Amino acid sequence: MNTKSPEWKRYQHEVAATLSQLGFTTMIEEKVAGVRGMHDVDVTARIASAGISQLWVVECKKWNRAVPKERILTFSAIVADVGADRGLMFAENGFQAGAIRASRITNLTLTSLVDFRQNTADELATMKVRGLQERITALENKFHSIWDLTQEERDKRMALYIGPSGFPEWPAGHSAVMSHLLARLSQMKEALDFARFNRWPVAYWALDDEAPITVNAWPGLLFIIEETVATCERIYDQMVTPRRQVKDWRELQSQEMTELLTKIRRPKDE
Repeated sequence: MNTKSPEWKRYQHEVAATLSQLGFTTMIEEKVAGVRGMHDVDVTARIASAGISQLWVVECKKWNRAVPKERILTFSAIVADVGADRGLMFAENGFQAGAIRASRITNLTLTSLVDFRQNTADELATMKVRGLQERITALENKFHSIWDLTQEERDKRMALYIGPSGFPEWPAGHSAVMSHLLARLSQMKEALDFARFNRWPVAYWALDDEAPITVNAWPGLLFIIEETVATCERIYDQMVTPRRQVKDWRELQSQEMTELLTKIRRPKDE
């Protein structure tokens, strides 16, 4: 950013850079279409994670005074008109009491860069957790729904199941084939709950492991669970609408996830 640019423009870029560091795709001074017309937005921030897509619209006030209520009401109308999931207003000199009251019970957040950086990482993690848990629950329901099919259709689907089917000592039969995968899905939801309540470290169970992997922080946990859920979704899709011949479920796992698990499992003395 050119240091000779106006201070307010540098502030926009600083806000956009902060959001980008959190994983958002940002645009500065984008024209956004609303129901009632076009709006010039200081910064737009978009993110898609764990099946949830979000649009945040941002207004940056590099002012020497506190932001008044009137600006909040105007901004709130823009946020509603474009259908944004959230509106953020950044101001380093604060907000008048009326402005703060006007933002209550809305999808607006009034903040400064310092406060936002401190508070938002955990909030984004919570958003991702919600999306992942919803995906896991939906997937569990899909697998369970197979039992509602006719015997012929159920046998057809089960014949296409290539996911992990438990350990050698487990009993044979349809009822046991998917039990291992469903158990892993349940354990992933439990791990997310433990992390959400700050009960670190948490245990993550890979689909083909008999012992858990210890995870100590959000980034790693969210990555491995999202990758595992995506693999399980592909296993289900292969049962319902097979697109190619797959002999082992590991073929449906991303290369990045395979490499990570290989690295984790490698003996420390290698």
